[in-house]
Amino acid sequence: MTSRRTAISTLSALVASLTLAFAAMPAAAQNYSLRFSTSQVNPNEPVVKVMHSFADRLKERSGGRLTLTIFTGDQLGPQKKVNEMIKGGARVMSVTDYGQLSQFLPDVGILAGPYMYGSLDDARKLFASEVFKDMSLRLEQQGLKLIMADGLFGVRHVLANKPVRNLADIAGLTLRVPPSPIMLETFTALGARPTALPWGEVYNALQSSVVDGAEANYGSLAGSKLYEVRKVLSTTGHQIMYATFVTSTDMFKSLPADLQALLVEEGKKAGEDLTKATLASDALYAEELKKNGVQFVTDVDVKAFAEKARVAYAKVPGLTPGIYDKARAAMR
Repeated sequence: MTSRRTAISTLSALVASLTLAFAAMPAAAQNYSLRFSTSQVNPNEPVVKVMHSFADRLKERSGGRLTLTIFTGDQLGPQKKVNEMIKGGARVMSVTDYGQLSQFLPDVGILAGPYMYGSLDDARKLFASEVFKDMSLRLEQQGLKLIMADGLFGVRHVLANKPVRNLADIAGLTLRVPPSPIMLETFTALGARPTALPWGEVYNALQSSVVDGAEANYGSLAGSKLYEVRKVLSTTGHQIMYATFVTSTDMFKSLPADLQALLVEEGKKAGEDLTKATLASDALYAEELKKNGVQFVTDVDVKAFAEKARVAYAKVPGLTPGIYDKARAAMR
């Protein structure tokens, strides 16, 4: 009887010691994975290269705890659909822009507005301002967390079947634009007939003459080989476009604090990298377009376009009164 009690006592002590030992062991680190979506297809485009370097650094610096799988060419769906998925909490990150994000917060659309920035320095001032910080916070409250906020994507111009030098030339032109309220209002104000289409549908729309032209930056025009279906590029410079990396606010908050900090830190670096890469590659893409037979029209009446397009800021529904003036003031 005594030996039995001794055995039970010894077993109980062993179980207790094992319980304490397991409790003292650190919990296994949880791994997190995200799908990373872009409309761009060409692996040599600056934004795709930056996506890869961003994902590689996150994986390395997190010790493999945070991994991103890249999907190009709208494999997860057009930007509008992907952004809606993100707002709903999907574990996805999207390369998008403020025109697209304005469907959730109209005010951010002015960041993608016509002739908004006089220079890249103006843009830097605005992105560092309290006006932008407030927009970013309100976007986060809508379920969309900015990871990269200010990566230069390029200056947008018009590629069509004829020169667009003045307002008379653009009048009645059916032009593909992204599904962005500010862009639709911009080209309506200029007298064109804007048609919103996902980027993945632009080549076929041009080839079949569903639209007369499209507008985009040099890298996107060359990367998607639109020079095969349109040969006249007019340097309207109507938008200095900034790309963003956006993910779900809820997903972001579910990450450990160190991974949240890592995402924000690497997102800032990605913005700097994309801006440098875009500036370095623009001239090369312009040359590629020229080598493929694209005529560059540079004697564009930009002043007339800018004056006419300004009305777009008053036409976009849902803008906070005075937000455009506040943004302009932040750049002084």
